[in-house]
Amino acid sequence: MIRLLRYILLTVILSACTAHFHVSEVKSTHYELKSSKNDSIALLNTLPYKLKLDNEMKQVVAYSDSNLTKDGNDLSLGNFACQSVEDYVRTNRNQIAGKHIIILNRGGLRNSIPIGEITKGHIFELMPFDNEIVIIKISGEKVMECILSMVKDKKLISRNLSLTVKEDELSDIKIWGIPFNIKEDYYVVTSDYLAMGGDNCGFFGKPISYETTSLKLRDAIFNHCFALTKINKHIIPDKTIGIRISK
Repeated sequence: MIRLLRYILLTVILSACTAHFHVSEVKSTHYELKSSKNDSIALLNTLPYKLKLDNEMKQVVAYSDSNLTKDGNDLSLGNFACQSVEDYVRTNRNQIAGKHIIILNRGGLRNSIPIGEITKGHIFELMPFDNEIVIIKISGEKVMECILSMVKDKKLISRNLSLTVKEDELSDIKIWGIPFNIKEDYYVVTSDYLAMGGDNCGFFGKPISYETTSLKLRDAIFNHCFALTKINKHIIPDKTIGIRISK
């Protein structure tokens, strides 16, 4: 009992002697972080690679006679990209030429092309993504779904598809100037992003066939530019509008 009383008394004494602290004022101090010697060494080590990359991006790959944009109803930029893909088809997949439709999306073209010298940097700004060209085969019914999406949302673009819209009715649908047949199958040359359903392209799902090309869309554009420059030709803007609105 005596031991218990001593323990209780000792606990009370220690509690009374314990200091209690309260926050009365808060002060903030700004410390400047300075680059260390190691940071400077790292910068010097990467500088040669940066300079090499900068010089490469300044390399002229083509010349344009006018600005290429996707503003409003201007399809010059989209037609330029589609023509680049068409060059690939005619050179490497000629067996489907005339039976195919090139479909790209406006959103994938991220920047305009200026008049005059076109550099590698301009093409990377235009197409910064690593999307590859793929070739899918789909039914005429799915092609019609794609056409309706083009008319409604105006996100997709094509250079070899034409049609007339009057009072929400479609007519005179042609592919390479040949009347569209909903009962036939067609090859669609597009990006892997769209083929996988991007930009609401669900109609490309479950195709009859799917072929990868291992060629980036950006590289197809480069190849088109190099081919023009090799024969001393400039990029001539094509403002052709495939979808005609009739009132």
